[in-house]
Amino acid sequence: MKPRSFFLRLFVGNLLLVALTVALTALAFYRAVNHRVQESHRDAQVRLLHLAHHYVQRAWPLGSVDNELYRRLMPPPEMRLTIIDRSGKVLADSWADPAQMVNHDTPDRKELQAALAGKEGEDTRPSGTLNVPFRYMALPVERDGQVLGAVRVAMAVRAILKDETFIRRTLLWAGGSAILIASLLALLVGWVWSKPLRQITHTARKIAAGNLTYRAQISGSAELAQLGSALNQMRDSLAGQIRLSAAQRQNLQTVVANLREGVIAVARDGRIVLMNDSAVRLLAPSAEQTAGQHFQTVIHMVEAVQLIHDVLETTGSIERQIEIDVPQGHRVLYAAASALAPTADNEIAVLLVVRDVTEEARTAAMKAEFVANASHELRTPLATIRAAVESLEMIGPQDAEAFGKFVAILSRQVARLESMTKDLLDLHIVERGRDKLRLEEMDLSRLGRWVEEQFAPRSREKGVELKVRTDGSALPFRSDWMLLQLILQNLIENAIRFTPAQGQVECELLDQDAHLLVRVRDTGCGIPPAMQERVFERFFQADAARSGDARIRGTGLGLAIVKHATERLGGKITLQSDVGRGTTVTVQVPKR
Repeated sequence: MKPRSFFLRLFVGNLLLVALTVALTALAFYRAVNHRVQESHRDAQVRLLHLAHHYVQRAWPLGSVDNELYRRLMPPPEMRLTIIDRSGKVLADSWADPAQMVNHDTPDRKELQAALAGKEGEDTRPSGTLNVPFRYMALPVERDGQVLGAVRVAMAVRAILKDETFIRRTLLWAGGSAILIASLLALLVGWVWSKPLRQITHTARKIAAGNLTYRAQISGSAELAQLGSALNQMRDSLAGQIRLSAAQRQNLQTVVANLREGVIAVARDGRIVLMNDSAVRLLAPSAEQTAGQHFQTVIHMVEAVQLIHDVLETTGSIERQIEIDVPQGHRVLYAAASALAPTADNEIAVLLVVRDVTEEARTAAMKAEFVANASHELRTPLATIRAAVESLEMIGPQDAEAFGKFVAILSRQVARLESMTKDLLDLHIVERGRDKLRLEEMDLSRLGRWVEEQFAPRSREKGVELKVRTDGSALPFRSDWMLLQLILQNLIENAIRFTPAQGQVECELLDQDAHLLVRVRDTGCGIPPAMQERVFERFFQADAARSGDARIRGTGLGLAIVKHATERLGGKITLQSDVGRGTTVTVQVPKR
């Protein structure tokens, strides 16, 4: 079915809208005027009834038709005045001869029945005399509480209908004229309004046919102007589609080329469709040309070649971990290959993504190493404690010297277990990072006193000189006291632990405007350069022999705790160390 034109739809729509509006307006106007006309007729009938009742009440009894009464009342032609006595006899009538009229005391004359009963009466029915519909109203004529007769006024319904018919015809004529005029206006307006749309349609057809030289004329209403502008924009967009497509392809190639993950796309016949720089670096560092080459001639890694073969044969997805040795060291690669269904627009059969997970593997290995070290560290003091307990059971309390020796062993090993447990709990607290910082007011003097109280006895016991230096600032600031304690405690304990007797440990607490600077310097054994990059890693333990005493070992968690506590405070940490000369750790955290 051929769709109707916009012009026809616009014309018919406007015409229907106007017709509906005129019809509803005429209907509402007709109802209002008709109601007002009916009320006017009724009011005139009621006024005549009461006026006649007033005169009849005064002139009663009536011997005959009182012409003077009719002259004074002057009932309009459409109203009929009738006077009857109590028996129903017609005494006077403005339209007929009372002598020839029947008795009106009949049940069908409900208005007279009500009036003769002393009430107001009203009824609408055909006249028994004229056989024409009338609306009757009657009032009783009373004197000294006795009903003497009744006065009735009747109005022909046709008089009311005549006015209604006139109003209806007038409204129909006016409405029809309005619709006709509106139709002509709608025809003109529809033609004018649809002209820009016809021009836009013509331009759109030309553009659809491939002729991009046409441009729509921007005219008419705001909506049509927007439509014409949109069509011109579409034309400009179509003109640049080829360039845009080429640019998108180039952008995609740029994105793939700069991915850290290696991406290789292989066709069904084994040709390399795409191989980004990361893939070349990981799998074919010596290749110069990859696109269009068979993957076996480019990739010399047996595991990767076998992975592509397996996916081509199974048409599924395979994931593998590949370990290789390159000049940069041992590398661990995660490779995921998926088979794709080649189509007319896509010749790729296998998509291989390779990611370097050496760091993740190293972290996992470090965790495993930590578990092993922690197990060993826990097992050693526990074994010593068990041996000491068994020895105590054997020697008994009589050998006081041996008893005291084993008690000292138990005390040292229990302290070691407590230290390991405390470090593990501290690391858990600072790594969790879910709790908000608990800020409290403090100053550098308080920090300095706390350091001296906590670590001066321990340094004197080992023969290490501890110096605490502040810049004398007493200005208060806010920070997390627990995290600052962890930082100072682990830094100073490490410094004392790895500084030999007669050595020196210096703790500096400095106010740097918006930051607090903590610097701990020792004259200990120092850290080899190869280990300095890893000392802040969790679970890492440097070689204990570097301290000159193989018995001196930490838990491998102290500097990790310092690092995470510093990060939670929003600060940064640096380390400088020379083997045989000592180590300096600097922490800078913001004030709150």
